[in-house]
Amino acid sequence: MSSLLDGLPEGWRRHRMLDGLDARWQDAVVVGDDRAVLLASPSPRGPFVLVLGAGPEAGRLLTDVVARRQEPGSPLARAGFVDHAAWLNVTRAAEVPAAVLLALGLAPFSVWDWLSTDQAPPAHDDEPTVRRLDPGTEADAIRACLALGNPGTSADPTRPGEAGWWGVDGPGGLLGVVGATSRGVRGRASWHVHGLGVVPDARTGGLGTALTRAAVRQAFADGVAFVSLGMYAQNAVARRLYTRLGFTIDAELASFGPAGAERPPA
Repeated sequence: MSSLLDGLPEGWRRHRMLDGLDARWQDAVVVGDDRAVLLASPSPRGPFVLVLGAGPEAGRLLTDVVARRQEPGSPLARAGFVDHAAWLNVTRAAEVPAAVLLALGLAPFSVWDWLSTDQAPPAHDDEPTVRRLDPGTEADAIRACLALGNPGTSADPTRPGEAGWWGVDGPGGLLGVVGATSRGVRGRASWHVHGLGVVPDARTGGLGTALTRAAVRQAFADGVAFVSLGMYAQNAVARRLYTRLGFTIDAELASFGPAGAERPPA
């Protein structure tokens, strides 16, 4: 099935991150060339904007698109821009001038990496026991675990598009959880792992690795093309975990959101 993303420049049609976007990008406006590409997706909160490419080219493309934001038929105008954007993710090497952020109504939020793997990690018999959770009957228990183990996440077990949730039990409840969403707006099915959280007292027992391994192995058992996830760039512990499981970096990004934002938008 075709989509607006089929209008990507030829050089971007096999980029793993663009294959693994969620449904909010289905109607994105796409501009750019093989050196840099910008996607602007409409939303009630203003456009979501994603810019990929080499640093100088990505920075110039973003600056040019923002400068033309009020012109009829411009990319941001076509994406419903009025006076602010909802969120901006841009290649980390790009220069984002203060005037661009002022025009979009955004402020620096975080730096993060988008990773993926197309291979299932091997089973590991010595890891803690992970079970698949019921997001309906166990939603409150999952949220309680996330409140302790990953309070900054926007993941939620009852949100549409969830592919599954997994957990490790302890004497007083769940010690750790992880979820995954179904993605692929261009026809290649993928899962995006999110919401990994382990309660503080259980963080040295390999639970994060066991949970992520279980979710990734289930994804490939269900026939996905690849599995992706995002991690804050400064999280060295998570980087070691994901590298051991076969993930590699596809994009290094900087995020910009509304002033005072406490988490990325869902």
